[in-house]
Amino acid sequence: MNLWLKSICIGVRNSRLTSCHAWALSMVLLFASGCGGGGSGGSNDPRASTAATPPPATKVVAVTVNDAFGAPVADANIQGPQGNALTDSKGHGILLVDTDSSTVDLEISRESFVKKQVTAKTDAGNELNVTLERTTSPAGGSMASRSGTPPSNTADGKSLTFEVELAVVDAQAQPILNLAESDFLLQPCSPDPNNGRPDCVSGSGSESDGDVAYQAVAGGMPQDVRFLPGEAVTPQATALLVDQSGSIAKSDPTAARLYSAKAFLTTLGPTDYALLAAFASGPGASIPTSPLTVYDPFKDQASSSSYFATLDSLAAQVGGGTPLYDSIDQLRSQWVVNAPLPSQVEKSIVIFTDGADTNCASAADCAAKRQATIQAANESHVRLFTVGLSSDIDRIGLSELATGTGGAFLFADSVEQLLPLYNAIGPLANRSLPLYRLRWTVQSDVAGAFHSGLTLIGHVSVKAGSGTINVPFTVRIP
Repeated sequence: MNLWLKSICIGVRNSRLTSCHAWALSMVLLFASGCGGGGSGGSNDPRASTAATPPPATKVVAVTVNDAFGAPVADANIQGPQGNALTDSKGHGILLVDTDSSTVDLEISRESFVKKQVTAKTDAGNELNVTLERTTSPAGGSMASRSGTPPSNTADGKSLTFEVELAVVDAQAQPILNLAESDFLLQPCSPDPNNGRPDCVSGSGSESDGDVAYQAVAGGMPQDVRFLPGEAVTPQATALLVDQSGSIAKSDPTAARLYSAKAFLTTLGPTDYALLAAFASGPGASIPTSPLTVYDPFKDQASSSSYFATLDSLAAQVGGGTPLYDSIDQLRSQWVVNAPLPSQVEKSIVIFTDGADTNCASAADCAAKRQATIQAANESHVRLFTVGLSSDIDRIGLSELATGTGGAFLFADSVEQLLPLYNAIGPLANRSLPLYRLRWTVQSDVAGAFHSGLTLIGHVSVKAGSGTINVPFTVRIP
């Protein structure tokens, strides 16, 4: 095999092809026999006198990798017996293998997807289509208690008793049932003086003034657990508002948020409606109209899948800042004015983000904007459901938006939790998802730690099979 052809084979085998897939495949097929070596030999070919049998031929394996909705999976690793290749932006990958066999075993993998073992044919012209499934894990969310019992503190402000409601679902988004007191643990909290944000108790908005340590009585176990069965399903109209700011490229590199939004659309009932919108602002924003792009009017169950192509296009439209509150307000205003819906349909906005509002002048400004957003949503009878990804989210902001409007705050430690959370949004919105109502008492050594106007920040560890779900929540002290 001459050196020029050998360099082509090595380049194809060990690097990602970025040129046209069809052209690359035809070129590799054209020169594959030269790379493989099975030539006639000659006086200058050492194999002519030393090789008893010819070496295996070099053959081409072409693979296309998609997800379960048919979207291409870029950067998927195709591992063969002698090397590997990565798929391009269209999910295409080409691998050369040295074999006389008509088939070859491959492993296809990508972060946040389930690995897949496949067998590919090595006959010329064959292309293998592979579907990768998303990796999922149990997840949870929190909401205000609907019992009508407000939080209560002691006269010295050192103790606070409160209720929260939690939703916990398994990796298939099914409610986890039959949990007991010992399966819920409220973590003790100690402020971190170096992070510049409240960890345990917040003053106004995101201010860390007054942040103090606390722990729950009874070792963190709840004092009472009530299982709340699901209610009858009601028609829903849901607007999906997707964060497209620059940080998304790092927190969600495989576009799990967009895949999960598709999954949500497939769960719509026959009397449900859905709307899609995206937000980002400032330098680098690449959505069609900044700070908010709204795609078409509301769609019913039969036409909701037409949003899939738009969701695919958003994978490449990442950049800019996070105008959280302005986008919610603008979307709600457009919705109420321009999108009349049947009176019996309940309205919700589902907001996905991986960060905090970048348009606020200060923490106090964010707090003021948030309260205005909550008030306007309540006046319009729109519930807010927030989905936060990563540790950089504004836990207080997202939780207050949800609890202040009758929605839920859903938290994902990783992208593997997004799909179960999105699949749980519909049942949460129509109140058919079973919940747990829990009551705790927390104590602090500091007098006045839990006085009126403050916000308690908590984290509950919930046992889920062999693992644990982290569910954050907040409680506003009246």
